[in-house]
Amino acid sequence: MRALTWRRTVSATGVLIMISMTAWWIFYLRFKPWDRYATAYQGVLNPMLLEPPVQPCLLNQPLVFDQTTYPNYTEVVVLNRDRLYHQGDVLTVKVVARDKEGRSKTYGGDFFRARLVSSDGSLQASSAGHVTDHCNGTYTVQFPLYWVGDVSIKIQLVHPSEAVKVLQSLRQVPNKRDFNCTFVDVKTENNYTQQCFSSNNPSLPPHRQCDFSKPEVNGTWICEKPEKLPCSAITKCRWNPDMSRVLGLVSPEEMKLFQKPYLEVELEVNPKEPIRVLETELPTPEHLPACTGNTRESGASLGHWSGKVWKSAVCNVRVFTKEDIRQCLANKIVYLQGDSTIRQWSERLKKVARLHDNERTMYSPVVQVGDNNKWNISVRYRFHHFPVQGKPWINFHDLRYIVDELDLTQGGPNTVIVLSLWAHFTAEPLDMIRSRLYAIRGAIHRLLRRSPGTLVFVRTGTTREHKEEKLEYYLLASDWLAYQITEVIREIFREDPDVFVFDTWDMSVCQPGEDYIHPDQTMVDNQLNRLFSHICPN
Repeated sequence: MRALTWRRTVSATGVLIMISMTAWWIFYLRFKPWDRYATAYQGVLNPMLLEPPVQPCLLNQPLVFDQTTYPNYTEVVVLNRDRLYHQGDVLTVKVVARDKEGRSKTYGGDFFRARLVSSDGSLQASSAGHVTDHCNGTYTVQFPLYWVGDVSIKIQLVHPSEAVKVLQSLRQVPNKRDFNCTFVDVKTENNYTQQCFSSNNPSLPPHRQCDFSKPEVNGTWICEKPEKLPCSAITKCRWNPDMSRVLGLVSPEEMKLFQKPYLEVELEVNPKEPIRVLETELPTPEHLPACTGNTRESGASLGHWSGKVWKSAVCNVRVFTKEDIRQCLANKIVYLQGDSTIRQWSERLKKVARLHDNERTMYSPVVQVGDNNKWNISVRYRFHHFPVQGKPWINFHDLRYIVDELDLTQGGPNTVIVLSLWAHFTAEPLDMIRSRLYAIRGAIHRLLRRSPGTLVFVRTGTTREHKEEKLEYYLLASDWLAYQITEVIREIFREDPDVFVFDTWDMSVCQPGEDYIHPDQTMVDNQLNRLFSHICPN
């Protein structure tokens, strides 16, 4: 485990690729306990596994545009193409990155999205591939073979390493988004709009600051102080969608890296023909273990889509009917805290669990409360504190830090907490979300000490859409940026016995629907099925 921990830090500091070496190690480790439940895959998977590289892939070389990874010349070769493959085997692909002159690259850092899809349209199966960056311009992609039939390989170059380097540098620039808050003079009822910052601003002297930061939760929020009003006059805040500051941070040459032919290009696979996967020759188990104890899904969403159902490779994720859901959540209180991607869960639970809106919160963008008195179910959603990238004005005093909410939570065996912080932090330096999560981890530990039995889940990010392929959406919300946060969440919580890492990345990489920050009902329902399978494993 010490080796795994070391490699995890390497993954976080180096190049983060679509499905990391860390996720693959978890795949290996999770299959070992699965073997104890009489599965057939031991001895088939293990010889195929590759050792992750022992050195981090650091993007410290100068940015040379002529060496940019060029999709048309980048080579994708299926290894051992002619062998017979069976369900439970691992299919391995080698990727050799080349520039526009056809020269092999000597460093890593390219960001790929790898999927395996069924060639038979009626099967509608898909899974994510796991990419290992060898830091020398070559990559290994491994696909666990979950189903029988013809399969096709899909590998997309999302960003060349040169674009990743731009994103990496840009991310470290603090306060590149504009936020505003209003201060109200109660005597004249005049509003004064001031600029606010999500990180410290050394150019703003202390006497001109309204500092609303809370060091104990690692939260920073600083506004320019109105000339004639106290800081307590603050009322509401919002994000200013003016992107001029962000766009001014990249050069015209760097902008080209976020256009075709370098952006989100499918690579040609050699050979093109589908690969036949045969039924396993070994006995297979009737059931996976329940999602509890050592077989819980903590660390990676290993599995595949079969039609519109996500099938976990780790534990028995069941499909819950509305009646099953009400029975599972009976006499429980569920706290959903974070961004709007977890608010989707709240809205879906209102329908499937027949929750009645609380009149005081039904129109609030920050808080939602729903109850089912018959089954004694309560679901409470709350948005996280700033930064929040949304156009509507938000009452500043309605927002609370998750740490403070956890410290006020009574908890206990009938309490479920799901946290989701990522979508509004992709534009911020990575240390911001890391420090917030460390403070949250401390609050979780305090909660579990005073209320043993509380179930706590921390959800990762997902892939998303990028509107009209506009540059600013990649600079502030690229999937590479979201994946970095997913890696940080894994790093901080994976080995924590008090927390379930609810990893949704693989599910989104190979999802049957379109990429969207708020995915379709199929994705939400399957995410909730995984949650219910952990709350009610039996």
